[in-house]
Amino acid sequence: MKRYLVAAIAATIAFGAFLAMAATLGGISADNLGADSTVIASCDTDGVSTTFTVAYDATDARDEVTAVVVGGVDAACAGQNLTVTLTDGSDVSLDGTTVVAAAGANTVATTTPPAAEAVVNVHIVITG
Repeated sequence: MKRYLVAAIAATIAFGAFLAMAATLGGISADNLGADSTVIASCDTDGVSTTFTVAYDATDARDEVTAVVVGGVDAACAGQNLTVTLTDGSDVSLDGTTVVAAAGANTVATTTPPAAEAVVNVHIVITG
């Protein structure tokens, strides 16, 4: 009985410590990790622009996003990984592609072109 009591107390302490750590995640910043959704500018402080290249696919009988042009990439980001992810209204990924960033405009072709009407969000991440 004593062993079970010690095990139960240890489990309670471990679970409490886990909850305390999760509660202290806080927001994210350039210096730490957390749980949030925000822009962390490191190499490009003024953000980027996006435009879509759309083409009609006769096989699928629909307009599809065949590429995303990411413009305004700062020269400090050149050589880093540029990831473009297209998502639907529920933020489910429809396509994601990573290329090496260049300064200025970057045309990122989609791997599997999604239906244009399904694309609601575009996520751009530059890492290096």
